[in-house]
Amino acid sequence: MEDIDWSQLHLDKKEAAARGTQIKRLLGIKDGEPITAEQLKNCVAYTNQDSTLLTFLNAITDFDSAAEWLSKNAYSFTAAINLLDYDFLKHPRGWKGL
Repeated sequence: MEDIDWSQLHLDKKEAAARGTQIKRLLGIKDGEPITAEQLKNCVAYTNQDSTLLTFLNAITDFDSAAEWLSKNAYSFTAAINLLDYDFLKHPRGWKGL
């Protein structure tokens, strides 16, 4: 597993990527657009008191490295929706076979 050395938290790579997707959604970042260190530093104002995301943001020790990693490893919200839509196409009767 890839080490995440830009945070005080012991993060699973999938958990960090999920938080990155959440951050991209909050900031309106689309596919191919990078997250900047400045955006990460200012993201707390957009969290609406989401304690999980606040804990994640407050644990970042190296915003430059975090921004670079999240830009490469987190889907944008639209990409995540597209992946969900693809799964629904594979299961045309829905998840429960209805």
